[in-house]
Amino acid sequence: MALRIGLISIVLARLACPAAAAEIHIDLVSPSLVRNRLERGAVAHHQRQAAISDLLKEVGCTATEQRVDKNSANVICTLPGQTDATIMVGGHFDYAERGRGIVDDWSGASLLPSLYESLKGNPRRHTFVFVAFAAEEQGLIGSKHYVKSLAAEQKTLVRAFINLECLGLAPPKVWVHRSTPALVGFLNDVASSMHVDLQGVNVDKVGDDDTHPFQSAHIPVISIHSVTTETLPVLHSERDTIGSIQFDDYYAAYRLVAYYLAYLDVKTE
Repeated sequence: MALRIGLISIVLARLACPAAAAEIHIDLVSPSLVRNRLERGAVAHHQRQAAISDLLKEVGCTATEQRVDKNSANVICTLPGQTDATIMVGGHFDYAERGRGIVDDWSGASLLPSLYESLKGNPRRHTFVFVAFAAEEQGLIGSKHYVKSLAAEQKTLVRAFINLECLGLAPPKVWVHRSTPALVGFLNDVASSMHVDLQGVNVDKVGDDDTHPFQSAHIPVISIHSVTTETLPVLHSERDTIGSIQFDDYYAAYRLVAYYLAYLDVKTE
């Protein structure tokens, strides 16, 4: 997350939305494998891009690279569906100078291969595109470049962009003010069905994330995170290491998002 120093204000609100039944199928990845993929982010900054590319290749998705500057590229993996209607999922792999950037945001990027693996075993109506963004901390450079590269027709085909940002500090939250209401409602449907106590934590005054360029392009977005007033100081600090991850909360976020993606595939046109 690109932080705005000195503007710390988080609003906590409990969500209320009735659960809706839908038959969805996924193949959950084991906790040990999710943990291993998280741990593989403990590398130098310049090795992160290769690390996420390797993880995607290991689950059977040949990742492509989209150069955003002379030093880095977005890493893109596509799971073809029965239609060209697209659901996009993203997280950034770069990190701030202090700490190791495991929370912000390898916690999001390293879930992309597990989510791909969860979905690939069953036919999907939508095409799913998983993007590990470069240079988020330098001003959302990777996501801005990606959205700018989309043709007008491609943008109209995107039904949702789901951003995974700073997970595992606490149970999963949603940035309600930034997110499209229908997507928040669908997430709460899934959370209710899974008996997950989903909460809304708005971080408007704290920072920005990769939903911003998509939202500016009139693409529906949702930002899923785990930041609270208590956990905010971990970001951009020496505490941003794997030791700050509460793994049960992290795996709960993975399960929630995996079912959510399959639910969106059923519920959106």
